Amino acid sequence: MIDEDALDRAQDKAFDAWDAPSKAKRTALAREALAISPLCSDAYVILALEAGSDEEALNLYRQGVEAGEKALGNTVFKEDAGLFWGLIETRPYMRARQGLADALLRLGHHNEAIEHYMDLLRLNPDDNQGVRYALMDTLLTTGRDSEAKTLFKQYREDESAAWLYARALLSFRQSGDSAASRKWLSQATDANPLVPGYLLGKKAMPKRLPDFYTPGDASEAIVYTESASSAWEATEMALAWLDTTAARPDSDVVAAPAPRDEAIDRAVLALLYLGLHDGDRAWKSFDWSALDRLHAQGLISDPASRAKSVRFTEDGLELARARFHELFGD
Repeated sequence: MIDEDALDRAQDKAFDAWDAPSKAKRTALAREALAISPLCSDAYVILALEAGSDEEALNLYRQGVEAGEKALGNTVFKEDAGLFWGLIETRPYMRARQGLADALLRLGHHNEAIEHYMDLLRLNPDDNQGVRYALMDTLLTTGRDSEAKTLFKQYREDESAAWLYARALLSFRQSGDSAASRKWLSQATDANPLVPGYLLGKKAMPKRLPDFYTPGDASEAIVYTESASSAWEATEMALAWLDTTAARPDSDVVAAPAPRDEAIDRAVLALLYLGLHDGDRAWKSFDWSALDRLHAQGLISDPASRAKSVRFTEDGLELARARFHELFGD
């Protein structure tokens, strides 16, 4: 049976350790916390952060996760999945598990790290910890593009620079230098134009990463580059594409249609979806100007062919489905 009082006292000691001014004081308080209760996950996290090697940190994070599982009990994991971060008592466990995934990643255990990141999102889909960014970069590094696409759908409202650059990279992997990939890259560079310089090695990375970052400035570009450079390097020709495309003038990016045309395009895209057949094809008996614009946006194949139908791109099929439900309901 868990001694709840001892665990509460140990957690208070761990909170003191978080605020301690020196490594020696932090580690001493963390060990005192574990002496009071060996189920104090935060104490293991603090010791892991002060560990002398990634291997030592990994072992401490594993102990922290195991301690958290015992402290919380099986019922919490069954009944409160999806609500974890809202329960204060789960947060030490969540910190330990994120630390474990990060340590696995540093040591090259990508698949095991992915499993932990995904389960953290299952327990806390609101992602208060920002787990999705490391997960996305790891999925792209390891070529798990289908899962990356699913993750983008889950957090489709994210407009951060990290998310947009990752979306541009995935689009490039799927369609090369296309209107769709350039569109995503344009949005990414609008969010933070400094990222290409660091990814391409034109700007030197600092010896120490910033503790915090501000959207749009160098600190954000540095943090993203540290996390995502392996994914860009793993994608053939991606860095060369970034080097040439990010420097293009705005005229190289497909211009947004006029408001009236945009409304027409939304309707045509939805109606194309209504005529979906053979998985990703649709009859092209619509206004040619609208079809040309949809093609220019990278959403459908070139309508100027003898075929009576056009083929949706992956992005186009996803957007057409959304437009259909938006205009006509479920």
